[in-house]
Amino acid sequence: MPPKEKLTQEEIAAAAFALLRREGLEGINARALAKELNCSTMPLFRHFERMEQIRIAAVKRAESVYKSYIEQGMKDYTPAFKGAGLAYIRFAKEEPQLFRLFFMTPIGTIAGISPVDPTREVVIHAAQNSAGTSFTGAEQLLMEMWLFVHGIATSLVTGTADFSEETISQMMSDVFMGLKQQYGKKGEGES
Repeated sequence: MPPKEKLTQEEIAAAAFALLRREGLEGINARALAKELNCSTMPLFRHFERMEQIRIAAVKRAESVYKSYIEQGMKDYTPAFKGAGLAYIRFAKEEPQLFRLFFMTPIGTIAGISPVDPTREVVIHAAQNSAGTSFTGAEQLLMEMWLFVHGIATSLVTGTADFSEETISQMMSDVFMGLKQQYGKKGEGES
């Protein structure tokens, strides 16, 4: 009878995700992963044909973490749209390597990462509800609000600025109110 397989595909993916969280995507290589799992590199390739497959498994886990931040933020705050923005910033602060991976890497350069934010639709609907606008107006509002929120998040991740949660919340409210005036009155097809 062959010896029992010591490592599972799940354990390998979990270890790759731990490396991703700490060191970024470039930190996931066969040698580092084997060290993380306290094994040789051979068991890795019993479950995965290539390192790229392991990286994709780690990225999928990271995407799930990001989605849970946004979902929780939308539950915890009223309005939900503001909660999504605050959660995005919290994700950047608490998961800087994952934030860099998803939002500071050129689109389409990393396998397993969709060029479209997986929370986009639900956040557009939250923007629509918050601003009382059409879906098209909410898309535009989200794009402009995202640029502002992304600027804050990026500044926090890179250490070029530091704002209190109170300040961030107030700035977001101020910008949202201006955008709501701009897009809250627009119907479908208006520009």
